[in-house]
Amino acid sequence: MYRAVLRKFVALAALLATLGLPTIAQANDSLWIASGEVGVGPIEEDVFLHLTPRLSYLRPVPMFLCERDDCQSFFEASFQVPLRLRIVDNEPEQGDLIRREDWHEGADYFRIIRRLEYGSFADPIHLRVGEIGPANLGNATIINGYYNVVTTDHYRLGIQGRLDRPHWGAQVMVNDLTAPNLIALRASARPDVIYDRESNWRRLTAGVSVAADTNAPTLLARGDDDTIQAGPDLRPLVELARPTLIVGADLRWNAYRGDHFALTPYTDINHHFSLGTGLHTGVLVDADIGEELHLSSRLEYRLLGQRYIPDYIDPLYEITRFQHLAYEEPGLAGPKLTAAASMESSTRHGGYGQLQLRYADMLSLSAAYSDATGPTGAALRLRASFEFEDRVQLGLFYYKASPGTQRFTEALRQAVDLDGALLATEARVAIWGPFYAQGQLARQWRLGDDGRFENIHLFNAGAGAGFAF
Repeated sequence: MYRAVLRKFVALAALLATLGLPTIAQANDSLWIASGEVGVGPIEEDVFLHLTPRLSYLRPVPMFLCERDDCQSFFEASFQVPLRLRIVDNEPEQGDLIRREDWHEGADYFRIIRRLEYGSFADPIHLRVGEIGPANLGNATIINGYYNVVTTDHYRLGIQGRLDRPHWGAQVMVNDLTAPNLIALRASARPDVIYDRESNWRRLTAGVSVAADTNAPTLLARGDDDTIQAGPDLRPLVELARPTLIVGADLRWNAYRGDHFALTPYTDINHHFSLGTGLHTGVLVDADIGEELHLSSRLEYRLLGQRYIPDYIDPLYEITRFQHLAYEEPGLAGPKLTAAASMESSTRHGGYGQLQLRYADMLSLSAAYSDATGPTGAALRLRASFEFEDRVQLGLFYYKASPGTQRFTEALRQAVDLDGALLATEARVAIWGPFYAQGQLARQWRLGDDGRFENIHLFNAGAGAGFAF
């Protein structure tokens, strides 16, 4: 997972900077990059040699649907063979050199596709195949920061795309092209009747979103001793499952947009056919302070009806769809859909706040906290990246959801507890020429012997090198 969390924003820039090469935005010709990383670190009781050779191809290409002749975008094809070779085999001994859980199902062999990508998140057209995340849908009230790979033992080849035209837009996300179960679509429009037909301001955006888990677990299989059973694919064995669907309608208004300040209120109404309806209304603020500092924030009020859960598809959804914390008491309550349906139906009030700071192209910090002030609990997100003189690159992502509580201090204390948290940190430090030191520390999930997902540490440290031609 941590390869997908930070690599898009840190790894490629770090590699090019380490090599002293021009960045993608400055490149005029096709570029091949051959690189590799090696590190040593434990996974549970064993120690592994982490070996990852890569080959990437980057090429400037015309931007589709652009009215100017000089519009340009980029295509990237990046491939890798991530191998974890067992060098210390402690009890219980496995006897395998290559970690078998990394290649135990057909979808795992698509790990070699690190990324196929056209454009970038900032371009009018963007399409990406590979590990996806953090993925949002619209104003991020249904899907907020979703990752399709968060376990040590499973890989998913997902796709996400975005099209942003002057008068309309679209989004698509599929979590796994080999066996899809999570599908999301969005369409938006900026109607002419709202503004002058010759204007480029495009002040009002109206959107419709649909997200579906076509096979959401509702009951896990249990043995004679009432323990959860593990399936042959290293996931909990599902006894019952059914589709669940969320639809939403939203409005976003560019109330003010100047050279250094923008104010954008928005409203979303979402209906989860299995759980109820929720209203989200908030405001986005962007401000430039001087030439180097940029601040942005999001403040949102939530009115939650019945058993509705905001941000239902969150960064941990690939775990919680099987195994979710109980809302009313400590412990696990089974699949998320079943746990939510067991809540008492009520009207609740909640909120979401996010603050992001970006200084030049060197430092970016972001913190977000949500609390439904009721049985749906709270969640904390932290993100940071740092680059110093093209020699040091650091990145961090943290997410923790906690069960419901009526006290803010208790919810915040639970949110900073590493137990059950999704954590990814990565660092690269240039050494000499094409060589750099690298390391990763993460908390992911794996299926335990009792059929439950368990939160484990992953760590490796080593070196890397890359060459362009």
